[in-house]
Amino acid sequence: MGIANISRTVSGSKKRVSTFLLVLSLLFPLFLPMKVYAFDPDSDCQSKGIYMVNLDTNTVVYERSANEKMYPASLTKIMTAIVALENCTDLQETATSPAYIYEEFYGINVSHANIQAGETLTMENLLYAMLMQSANEAAKIVADHIGGGSIETFVDMMNQKAKAIGANNTHFVNPHGLFDEEQYTTPYDMYLITKYAMELDGFMDMVTTLTKDIGPTNLKDSLIVLNRINPMQPNSPYYYEPIRGIKTGTLEESGRCFISMASKDGYNYLLVLMNAPYVDEEGNVLETNYAFTEAKDLFEWAFSVYKVKTLVQFNQVYSSIKVKLAKNVDTINVVAGDNFTSLVMDEIEVSSMQPVLQIPEEIEAPVQKGQKLGYLRVMLAGEQIGTVPLVSAEDVEADPVLVYLEKIKSVFQQFWFKLVFLTILIFLILYATVMIIRNYNKKRYAKTRNRSRGTTSVNRSKSKRKR
Repeated sequence: MGIANISRTVSGSKKRVSTFLLVLSLLFPLFLPMKVYAFDPDSDCQSKGIYMVNLDTNTVVYERSANEKMYPASLTKIMTAIVALENCTDLQETATSPAYIYEEFYGINVSHANIQAGETLTMENLLYAMLMQSANEAAKIVADHIGGGSIETFVDMMNQKAKAIGANNTHFVNPHGLFDEEQYTTPYDMYLITKYAMELDGFMDMVTTLTKDIGPTNLKDSLIVLNRINPMQPNSPYYYEPIRGIKTGTLEESGRCFISMASKDGYNYLLVLMNAPYVDEEGNVLETNYAFTEAKDLFEWAFSVYKVKTLVQFNQVYSSIKVKLAKNVDTINVVAGDNFTSLVMDEIEVSSMQPVLQIPEEIEAPVQKGQKLGYLRVMLAGEQIGTVPLVSAEDVEADPVLVYLEKIKSVFQQFWFKLVFLTILIFLILYATVMIIRNYNKKRYAKTRNRSRGTTSVNRSKSKRKR
């Protein structure tokens, strides 16, 4: 075989190997475990206002324009329910629909339960109709009854309650949510209002019921109301099993709104979606309810991405501290006084937590096991997400001799002792100075006196000679 043939053979082999390696490099990642989250709230959500909270940890997992003012539409009825539930002592008391309310809603395209003028229902059934079927006339009948015949009085109660809850960027002018420029709220405020409502007896039962047979009334043989939340309906294309309520709202001015709660695998989320698209650019009503589809996508994203993890273990050693005055001990271990769990992205490893310790350089014995010595700042990506107390891992006895010597030392170091000592020292210095001056003056006086005596003796001698 010639050199040229050998060269071509080697060259061909190299090309085949290179091709094989290239194909392998392309296929190899397919065999590796990969975690890919296809949904991205930042780019895939069309709702203008979003506020999503994990209820187990009160952690905000996603928000968008949370404090921007928006029109609430029928989300308003959540506040109407709050005021009614807190101001009606007996939900079995009845209210009769005034004629003016029936005439206001008759013949217009709004949600209703076909409650007739003069029809009497219990307050409980009115609330079911209002929250499940978004019946506007039911909301106004409730407001008329609780407000003593005055809708304005009831609306004032709504606004007062909103402020008490902390919804400071919310203002109501009606109890049902039909459009008014002066009726507005924010996604964050609606979260506060809804979370408050969820704690009231009966509210969650009302918003999670699919069908309510109210039974006969004074004007009807039967009255049945249906829940308008399609994701809770098994036969709906929007059905999503984890969703539990809560309220929808739709107006051309507000877009489609949806507040929902979902539970899965022990995790619970509350989601506020506001101003999802309702009409297209030409003003035609969109067939797809993006508030429903985005709710499902956001819940699935949260359930997949976030997990509660224990970032700090109880009794885990984090450092040691010098111990003064201790008996046969120089240092003591510092441990976590509690577990710390937090909702974090599943891809985040516990080891990525950066503990920042706030403890003294040394302490004095005696020390008791479990005694708080400082705290640990739990940091992730440079942000503090919580604190944990740091405590002593063991008991440490004090050495009586060292304690006694320390007390003596501390006495010498106290201000009053130093002041007394300094006063005595100054007194002694002054006394010594006075004594030195006094002795000096005595010696000087003695010398002067001796000289005077000497002079007198000389003078006497001279006098005697003259004689």
